[in-house]
Amino acid sequence: MEPVDPHDEDLDDEDEEDDDAPPQFYLTTFIPRPAWYDLDSDEATAFLQNRVAQLNESFVEEDEGVIWAYRYHVMERAREVDAVVLLWMITSDEALETLESTLRRSDVNEYFDWSVIGGPQNNAPQDILGAFLGTLIPDVEHPSPSEN
Repeated sequence: MEPVDPHDEDLDDEDEEDDDAPPQFYLTTFIPRPAWYDLDSDEATAFLQNRVAQLNESFVEEDEGVIWAYRYHVMERAREVDAVVLLWMITSDEALETLESTLRRSDVNEYFDWSVIGGPQNNAPQDILGAFLGTLIPDVEHPSPSEN
């Protein structure tokens, strides 16, 4: 077996690949607000095309972006709507920052209620637990056992 040259460029490339952070996955749910239904088809299409173009510009890696999408019917505050769920794979800080800033846009918030579950892969179990526990509403009529 030959000794390894510490200045071998091929070894340096392999080390850099190992240093890359794993991708982060985000699940976003969008529930249309009444203002969304006030848009005509051309306005809604232009709005979505602009938001998608903004996000696409930030995707550095080829495999970043939406990797799964699903539309489902849901009852939301006594009205029926079609919600949209998107699963994102994010591998760059730029893409994550753009996704976050897009979700904070006033026009996005005018047209949609939204939620996000996700983050670094290593935090997935805590994110899932937090997502479900966050749906619990404290029972005011029945005190918890610690209050008895």
